[in-house]
Amino acid sequence: MRSSVVALLEELLGRSSALGATEMRMLELLSAGQVHPYDLFPGHEKPNRRRTFGYWETGVLLDGLAHCPMPAISGPDDGPFDLDMHEDPERHQRYKRSRLALTGLGRAIVAGSGDFSQHNPIHRWWGGTELTNERLWRWDSESRTLVAP
Repeated sequence: MRSSVVALLEELLGRSSALGATEMRMLELLSAGQVHPYDLFPGHEKPNRRRTFGYWETGVLLDGLAHCPMPAISGPDDGPFDLDMHEDPERHQRYKRSRLALTGLGRAIVAGSGDFSQHNPIHRWWGGTELTNERLWRWDSESRTLVAP
């Protein structure tokens, strides 16, 4: 049970990046040369081994990194990641063939010097708690502690 609780806590926004562990792993994989959207999704024999979120939630996280005022990722050729896109074979193929890249913000976040929340609005729910830029609980992975807003 401990590992499950820690995995959930790691999805809180990171102390310095304001991104959860799954989002950070996506940026790291892009930095390492993975370039297509599904390269970043977790799965069997894939480089992303994080399994906290399912397929649909992972797609929404990727959308959030690419479709915001200052994106961390550029390049998705279609979207949003929803059922309509999946039911349209042409749109889905365009999405799958998209070539993604880190933006300047994405590179800064991977390097440890960027904070997503300084450039983009945050609004998500985590365990019954509404997280916004004004009320942004964070997780310090080094000390394994919650950081109050």
